[in-house]
Amino acid sequence: MPPGAPSRRLAAVMLADVAGYSRLMERDESGTHLRLREVRASVTDPAIARHHGRIVRNKGDDILVEFASAVEALSCAVEIQREMAERNRDLAADSRIEFRIGINLGDILIDGSEIAGDGVNVAARLEALAAPGEVAISQAVREQVRQLVGVRLVDAGQHKVKNISRPIRVYKVSAEAGRGRPAGWSHGLRRGVRSLVWVAGLALIAVALWRLAPWTAMRAEPPRESLAVLPAAARAADAQPAADTLTHDLTTALSQTLTGVVVAPSSVAQFRGQSIDAREAGRRLNVRYVVESTVLSAGERMRVSAQLVSAETGAQLWSSTLEAPAAAGEPVPLEILGRLTDTVATEVRRAELARPRASGEADDAYLIALRANMKLPSTAGEDSLREVQSMYEQALAIDPSHAPALSGMAMTFTVLADRAENLARAEALFKEADAYSLRAVAAAPKDHEAWRIRATVLQFQGKPTAASEAIDRALSLNPYANESHAQKGLILFASGHADQSIAAFDRAIRLNPEGQAVGVHLFHRCRAQLYLGRYAEAIESCVRSTAYAPEWTDYMMLTAAYAMHGDRRNAELARDELMKRRPSFRIGWLVDEAGPMNDTLRQQRDQHLVAGLRRAGVPQ
Repeated sequence: MPPGAPSRRLAAVMLADVAGYSRLMERDESGTHLRLREVRASVTDPAIARHHGRIVRNKGDDILVEFASAVEALSCAVEIQREMAERNRDLAADSRIEFRIGINLGDILIDGSEIAGDGVNVAARLEALAAPGEVAISQAVREQVRQLVGVRLVDAGQHKVKNISRPIRVYKVSAEAGRGRPAGWSHGLRRGVRSLVWVAGLALIAVALWRLAPWTAMRAEPPRESLAVLPAAARAADAQPAADTLTHDLTTALSQTLTGVVVAPSSVAQFRGQSIDAREAGRRLNVRYVVESTVLSAGERMRVSAQLVSAETGAQLWSSTLEAPAAAGEPVPLEILGRLTDTVATEVRRAELARPRASGEADDAYLIALRANMKLPSTAGEDSLREVQSMYEQALAIDPSHAPALSGMAMTFTVLADRAENLARAEALFKEADAYSLRAVAAAPKDHEAWRIRATVLQFQGKPTAASEAIDRALSLNPYANESHAQKGLILFASGHADQSIAAFDRAIRLNPEGQAVGVHLFHRCRAQLYLGRYAEAIESCVRSTAYAPEWTDYMMLTAAYAMHGDRRNAELARDELMKRRPSFRIGWLVDEAGPMNDTLRQQRDQHLVAGLRRAGVPQ
């Protein structure tokens, strides 16, 4: 190579761009410049340094960074987005500094301090595909970060981008998954509520308008949330039995999750072995949405390619390829079935909200409640909660027996109770939650979400037997709902059945191993394992839990697990992290602020958690 000639190497390239930079500068040029300089000094540059990145360019509205490791690059990007989400929490939308970030792993050209080449070009295209607050990565990065716990990647499909001849497979991670929540008055209650509300995803409340007002064949257009699962194709001859099972099981799962009509397998069997356009299938079956799938491989590991298509427009709404090991007696792994069910239901509801409406057409109870459901998981303060509460009240003003709105009100009052300043206020709010949950199950006795929320309210009222009956009712109506299995685990633990609760949490994880709730399920599994004296297992669960948007409660549990296991050094490290995140924490809180939970749960926590915290030297 001639002296001074550019060299090449493999590197991870991160490109970050300020969304709406021109608009921000036009509105307040000097203020935006100063704010961006402060963000770089306190957020981006320190994060890049911690993850051993080299800043190639950091001026104007973009940042170009080279990393030796794809894991470090993604960890840095997620850290930046999470910090920016916290900073922007209380700012007006038009005043926020938000980054779009793209990361690629590829060959780059080094010319002095500058870098160029295909690896950089792809990173730039990925950045353009990311929404504000998102990180978009390439397939090459994804292969390197498979084991990066705590980062939930979503397959965003293949994209044709400018000046790149080949299609790019894109995966995304959102900053919202890592946003912390304001501390409540009781860690145990908060964790129970968090598993119920904050990380339950968009499929928490079944918006059951069409259960309450069934459609008929005389309707001029397909009903809401109506869907058909077309017969799955088999790429290999030995995969046909698995394909048939997938069609049947997915249809069953979606019929128990969606509130509209899901066409029976016998009605779609006419399309088996045919190549039929989704729009034609939708017209003939009178549905708005169609699921198409192909079993790529079966046997010990199953791979499925699936997509959700609008039967009205033919547009692809979602697609992904899923893979999981097959278990004995499971032709279709729960990991695949659960993820397909959750994702399809979520995308269907998003599509329902996005449907064009006639000029002047007013929202009905369904749309208002669904919009509130979408908003509720991202609420941060009491004002936001009250706004969501108002939306549910609007829905109930239109339809007083609308079960999803009634369940939503129960959820909202449960969260408000979690935020209450004192026990008396919390108990009053739980009474409101109880009343609304009773109305919900009375209005829709076959709605599994209404029964799950009813079970949660009963649990926190200290009524484990009634709570167990309610959650069993929910699971009988929908055995594929991962949050119901998680709630079953919480109830079992509160009733003193820690060993059985672990199995329930494991099933919840298997039903959606990439869901936002996984970290919370792992937290509860850690707590149960700690109670049973399985300290090494508890540590493993807690370590994994801390990787999913950790809160101070995660490190509290991890501190105790390490201490009870006799690992003094790591116990002290976890203790220091706990006190850093919650400087005012004292062991006495665990008794003094126990909240409206039954004595069994409090005693279990006191006997095992408190002992470990004391061993670790946590302030009394």
